Amino acid sequence: MARLKNTVKFDCANLLILKEAFMWNTFIAIENDRFGFKTVLHCVIGIVLFIIANITAMVLSKALSNIISVNSIIIIINCCFSILFFLSLILLYIRKGLRKRLDFFRINNIKPSKLFILISIILPCCVIAFYYYFINGTLSVNNIKMHEKLCFAISIGLSAGVCEEILFRGYIMKLVEIRWNRKIAAFVPSAVFALLHISGGMSIIDILQLLLAGIAVGVMFSSVTYASDTVNNSIVVHGVWNFFILGITGISVKSDSTALLAYAIRSDNIWITGGNFGIESGLPATIGYGIVILLAVLVKYKREK
Repeated sequence: MARLKNTVKFDCANLLILKEAFMWNTFIAIENDRFGFKTVLHCVIGIVLFIIANITAMVLSKALSNIISVNSIIIIINCCFSILFFLSLILLYIRKGLRKRLDFFRINNIKPSKLFILISIILPCCVIAFYYYFINGTLSVNNIKMHEKLCFAISIGLSAGVCEEILFRGYIMKLVEIRWNRKIAAFVPSAVFALLHISGGMSIIDILQLLLAGIAVGVMFSSVTYASDTVNNSIVVHGVWNFFILGITGISVKSDSTALLAYAIRSDNIWITGGNFGIESGLPATIGYGIVILLAVLVKYKREK
């Protein structure tokens, strides 16, 4: 009798394990998602992992700042932690959770192309040149703690370029593409990308302008990824953009103390200033995004021809 009870318990335990395995296999079957609920949930999980990685990096960097007094080192450590923690979490979830290969999400070892490396440099330089030559302003050099500002420029280029592109143009874009199509996949992550950049103190016009420019720049990164079938090119374009626009040249209506150079522009035109978000949502930058989108589409067309 006792042996029979043990056998029944053992069978029930096995059935429970099989049931849980079946439920998980059903959950991760991203190709079979009729209503898109699983796709949305997996996208949310990716964003949550991104937030967890950044919060963990900030907490640990803050703790280390009590030991290490050199701010430039802390900035680089925080950058490394952010990339390391996020890559560890998202790659683990892709491999063990979704049971997919990394190259399925265009996370591969394809080298960035010379063309997109060149575009990544020309784009921010053209936007910067437009403001310096055509918009009146005051240029100043932030020569106090220049090594910290250089570290900040490198950090904001690397962390945003690597983490955000792997999340939005690698992971989320592929999930949306599987459930719907490439056009929606290029647009939806871009819209989410723009929404996550909304901050307090923005007016309705600021938000609308940010959404327009944010979707445009997101579609640009998506087009670059599709054109080359790898996130590595969009990582380069995004990283170099952040390095120059946010880290090296602080162009805004107020003097930017975080960048190496500060160019305080004298203009009330929101299409020039970009509103509260800054020149990244201004018309000159948005036109630049559009030009790169067209170039990426041409590259893809020639590659498939």
